[in-house]
This record gives sequence, C-alpha cells and structure tokens, in this order.
Amino acid sequence: MGFLGLFGIKSAPSTKELREMLPSLHSFVDVAVRNGPKGSVCFENAGIKTFVTSVLPGMSPGQQVSFNYSNTGGKYRFSAAIKAVDDKQATFEMPGKIETVQKFGGSRKRTTVRIDTTVTIQWRYGSTGKIESEWQKGVLSDISRTGSSLATDRIIKTGNILELKIPLSQDGTPIVVRADARRVDKIENTSKYNVGLAFHPLKPEAERAVIDFINRRQVDLRNRGLG
Repeated sequence: MGFLGLFGIKSAPSTKELREMLPSLHSFVDVAVRNGPKGSVCFENAGIKTFVTSVLPGMSPGQQVSFNYSNTGGKYRFSAAIKAVDDKQATFEMPGKIETVQKFGGSRKRTTVRIDTTVTIQWRYGSTGKIESEWQKGVLSDISRTGSSLATDRIIKTGNILELKIPLSQDGTPIVVRADARRVDKIENTSKYNVGLAFHPLKPEAERAVIDFINRRQVDLRNRGLG
C-alpha cells in the first residue's frame, strides 16, 4: 500500500491502467452524444493521446460523448470530446479518467453487441476451386460483427465454411461474408438446425453495414420501449 493508501486516498490510475480499461479493439460500445444521438460504435484504434471509433450519424467536432461498455476486466464508462470526424471515423481525445462500474472476477467471452432480431438470408457451402453449391434459404439471428446464429433445414457439420448473402442495408443490398460453423444443434420438435457461426474478418464495407444495421435496430427497439 502506498503513502496515500494509508489515508484511504486512491492514487490516479497510470496511463497503462487507463489503456487496459479501454474497450477491446473492434468491440461495440454504447455511446450518447450530449444533446445529440445515441447508439453503438465500433472501437477501432487507440493511440497515446487519441482513440478512433466508427461514426454515429450526428457526431461533430467539439461534442462530448459518454461511453458505456464492458471488456474482459469489467464494466466501465467515461466521457470524451470529439476531435475530428469524417465519413467513416470519429477521433476522440483520450479520457483522463475512466470510471469502473463493475469488476469481473472471471473471464468474459463476449464483448460485442449482438441484436436479437431475425433476417432471412441465402447461404451455401464455401466454394472449393470452381465447385460451388446452390444457394439455400436460412434465417440469421443474434447478429454481431463477429458472428451470428443460422437456422436452416439442411444438415451442416461443425467446421464447414459457409458463404452468406445478408441483406442488412435499408435498400436490401446484401453483403457477402464467409463464416465457420462452430456449433450445430437440432431444434427440438422441428426438422431445423441452429448453427453458431463465427464470421471471417469482414471487409470495411461489410463491417459498416453490420454496425449501421445494429444501430438502426437499437433505435427501433428504444422507440418501441424494448431497448
């Protein structure tokens, strides 16, 4: 215990400790712009004095933004000022203080926002050379930047690679992603299977489509009093 600790005074966290309390890279965090919009953004990069997220419509330089999130260590929150904004990214000043809401005693596997909604998609087995299977219909749920669940009446084996056409944009234009089948469960009293999917690294435009889709669904749920 340090000198200040003898008097019950906590010293300010070091720069290293603050960085460990930041969101995990490529995770989603809930944000609220002061006198502005609310939603989720992807935490994309962190430097010494600044960090970068995806953009929430309505963000502009100079605004104060509140962050609420979880990482493997616990739940945290802080406020930071927007330094710069472009079409895809927002740059923030590094916060001088991060408040601990809850500490986790064990490991946390999930640090990305998932939306419990359903989307009808097309899928097929990953192509091998010139051999391609036919597109099949399925339903995605529990969608996040890193994966989702697929309901289908076709038997899929753990380890299979799938290609998915997912219509996430407002005009219905699909993104195409590849995913590994990590878990396969038979849905009781039906002829369908539930497949846990882990997406391969997404291209920037696909990641943006997922982020925008999640933000729209969160706004819709809040407007209906369900979020």
